[in-house]
Amino acid sequence: MTFLFYSVEGTEDQCHLDCRSSDRPVGPTRPWHATDPLQNPLHLTPPYPYHIGANDEHIYEFPEFCKLGCTYFFVSSESEDMASGRTTLGQCIDQCDVKYNYNSSTPPYNDLAEMARLECRDGCLMALKRCQPGYYCLQVSFNDDDVTYVGGDMIPCPAGTYRDVSYEAVTECTPCPPNYFREDIKGRSISSCSPCRAGTSAVNMGSTSIKDCVRCPAGTFSTEASFCMCITPQACAEEQLPPPADAEKKNTVPYIGRW
Repeated sequence: MTFLFYSVEGTEDQCHLDCRSSDRPVGPTRPWHATDPLQNPLHLTPPYPYHIGANDEHIYEFPEFCKLGCTYFFVSSESEDMASGRTTLGQCIDQCDVKYNYNSSTPPYNDLAEMARLECRDGCLMALKRCQPGYYCLQVSFNDDDVTYVGGDMIPCPAGTYRDVSYEAVTECTPCPPNYFREDIKGRSISSCSPCRAGTSAVNMGSTSIKDCVRCPAGTFSTEASFCMCITPQACAEEQLPPPADAEKKNTVPYIGRW
């Protein structure tokens, strides 16, 4: 079996490119839509003079606001303050809403301000779909009421696993292959897994400690990151211990049996 070693690219940069793409994975969400991607009701645009855009999705493009949502998401994932119990996505959306919050110095409504807020929220959702290497992301799914959602967290890959930049597989981490182990969290590629030393082997995937690399049985050996193999075909035969009459076998090269 061949295992490929991937280089880790900038996922946040990829999210920024998504914001400019004509084939965005999320949005663009506009205030005159019925709902946003999280099923929150919109229909925010009042009649003239507040409405400044025709119902065309791409008349106004604001990738910089979307990029800010990408950044908020990945910053939220590193936050150690989880007392609020908010998901990574929830924290990101909260920051977008605070950033573009109305106050007494702003007009009562403005389509441009709302589009900035919704673009920022779109960036949060696109970042969730990309998911940073070393983490796995629980995607959004809706309950039976089609209103409340679950998911939205970016969680570090546990020990014994890794996740690279494969955007087709963001919901789970990959176990380290046999004869490899990883003791820390946030493995970013298969090269994050350490090989078992020569003379030891770990037959299971997802090993979390060097202690999982056990010494090869007598009569066998291994090179680095390989399974234990018989030294000779005779070394793994059932008759491992020669009787005294065959003691001269100790002098065979290579030695047949066990000492």
